[in-house]
Amino acid sequence: MALLGQDFIKFDEDTFEIKFTITDANTSIASWDAWWGVSSAATDSTVVIEKATSDWTVNGGGFGTTTGITMNATSLTISLGQQDFVSGKLQAGITYYHELVLSETGDEDDSVVVASGEFTVNPSLFTNKGYRP
Repeated sequence: MALLGQDFIKFDEDTFEIKFTITDANTSIASWDAWWGVSSAATDSTVVIEKATSDWTVNGGGFGTTTGITMNATSLTISLGQQDFVSGKLQAGITYYHELVLSETGDEDDSVVVASGEFTVNPSLFTNKGYRP
């Protein structure tokens, strides 16, 4: 069952991890694949950030080199850094929609949305002061 309302707030140019614990899987998910994306809304196909395990497959082809998800037996961790806030990506003062998808085979054909919610990026005094690039 999907976890809805997985809302969180982070600050402009923070380096952080998001951890999701999967409680209703009847097997280890360590060998599964995952995709996580961020856009302005669930109805918007323009994704400003996406992370995936290295074997994730999209439309019959490899996802590419954009990784950033680490799988464990009952949880997964998504890593974000300052590079995810460069121009055209995550921006301060905006609330985004995010969605997490899992697949036992790494193919979108047998994938399932397991979590979604809002991701708010707040301005940061530390960033605005020029202490971060």
